[in-house]
Amino acid sequence: MKKIQYEKRLSGLRAYIEDHGLTGALITSYENRRYFCGFTGSSGYLLVTRDHVVLITDKRYTTQAKEQTVDCEIVEHSQDRLGLVADTMKRLGITSSVMESGMTAGEYFSLKEHLGDHRTVLEDEYFLELRMVKDEWEIETTREAIRRAEAGFDRLIPRLKIGMTEKDLADELHYLVNREGAEAMSFGTIVASGARGAMAHGFPTNKVIENGDMVVVDFGVMYDGYCSDMTRTLLFGDISQENRRIFNLVLESGKRAVEAVRPGVHSSEVEAAHRDVFIREGLDDYALRGLGHGIGLQIHECPRVQIGKDTVLRPNMIFTIEPGLYFPGVCGVRTEDDVLVTESGVENLSHTPHEIHID
Repeated sequence: MKKIQYEKRLSGLRAYIEDHGLTGALITSYENRRYFCGFTGSSGYLLVTRDHVVLITDKRYTTQAKEQTVDCEIVEHSQDRLGLVADTMKRLGITSSVMESGMTAGEYFSLKEHLGDHRTVLEDEYFLELRMVKDEWEIETTREAIRRAEAGFDRLIPRLKIGMTEKDLADELHYLVNREGAEAMSFGTIVASGARGAMAHGFPTNKVIENGDMVVVDFGVMYDGYCSDMTRTLLFGDISQENRRIFNLVLESGKRAVEAVRPGVHSSEVEAAHRDVFIREGLDDYALRGLGHGIGLQIHECPRVQIGKDTVLRPNMIFTIEPGLYFPGVCGVRTEDDVLVTESGVENLSHTPHEIHID
């Protein structure tokens, strides 16, 4: 990450501070600390003013913080960390600030007591919207996370066979993506076979994968802090005609949704494009209420592509398209791609085939 990219992000935050008549910002979440200064430690308070950036952390992370940040003052705290945060805010002349709402009630009111007469704006939506549009470095890093996930998945396919368990499949996948250089899984891997496929978030069990099973595999990896997310429904052995019909409808739904993505379109229009396929077949009751979500430093970010949420799509947004149908006690099917909104349309960042047969 180059210094100029952090400066650009900080300039946006400073514009927000000025536009709202504030004198500073207090950042407490891991993702936003990392976004604004590059620090990856698990504990810290980031203070931003018009002229200063200060990171307060404990002794475990001071050396790391100095190595990871640029033009950032590092302050080490000991026992009374909130007292030190308040004192530092006063030293920097922060008399009014925007804060995230992630602190506990006890922390928030303790800090307010230390600060005394201090105007606070609690804000989460701004930070989510700021991270919703990616810069070029974020886009390339996400591409790399997707590449490593797909490389591991490609190596998995020849190892799969009828008679293995869901846990066997998940363990092989984790081993292979780690060999491809993934930092970690971006969420708990989902493997759900046969009737368990109707569980949208079915974690792997010792259930044996049988001939005729459709197996939902949903996973993602992290690379340089950024998440990928993909789902494929694998076809093991002889698939019934009805299950094949359901599978093809989900693929058609995903294709229609991806085709609807372009700048200026509302996310609700993309959601409707996919749902129209299920409505046409009288199967809408078997679909979920959401089609997709943004990915980035967190696995679930904005924009939300779901009923009741509406965002105008802009270039450099990255989000998932993941239609599915779920029939309790019978089966489930889901497919998922990561897409990038471009200046003129959409780029599908996912390249793994949607139809994969395991004999």
